[in-house]
Amino acid sequence: MYIDELKKLPLFAQCSEQDLRQLLDSPHKRQEYDAGSLVLRAGDPCLSLMVLAEGTVETRMGSDEGREIVVERILAPELLAPAFLFSDNNNVPVEITAATPAVIWLINREGFSHFMRQHPNVMSAFMQSISEKSQFLSGKLRSFATKGMYGRVLEHLDTHGTIANVTATAEMLGVARQALSKVLSDMLADGTLVRTKEGIVRK
Repeated sequence: MYIDELKKLPLFAQCSEQDLRQLLDSPHKRQEYDAGSLVLRAGDPCLSLMVLAEGTVETRMGSDEGREIVVERILAPELLAPAFLFSDNNNVPVEITAATPAVIWLINREGFSHFMRQHPNVMSAFMQSISEKSQFLSGKLRSFATKGMYGRVLEHLDTHGTIANVTATAEMLGVARQALSKVLSDMLADGTLVRTKEGIVRK
């Protein structure tokens, strides 16, 4: 009934409906989440292939000081935590919550492994997904380690286009709202940024 949701995912783009019905012969669930609902706690094991079919989720990581950082905002269709699915240590280090109403499929790990062996194109797409996720997280870590607040604001704008909500952006950057507000004020004053009806953008 909902099999078209899986077809939207690049991982399954070359699969026929018959192929996907074969995949769904293995244990699976289709779960709906309200906005704000917890999908996975930090430290929970990744035991199933998680497919975000509809909506948006956020991944968050807490610090020892009790501060939360939004690591990523993920829009459907996308895989969630694919790198942990076949890892010996498959505990996911981030909390996953639904930012909007969302639909997530949970597909049995062993069934998916068997399916990939039968469909090499799916295995290649899965490996590509893991590689791209690793590159994204490496870039994010490098940004935290090497760039000051000024550079991180510009990088955020290059990626997202605008800052419409300072509180949400501060969470994504892992900084205090007051500190970000001060930097934005300075950048607006020196002409690097401008304020529009959509939010703050690069000049």
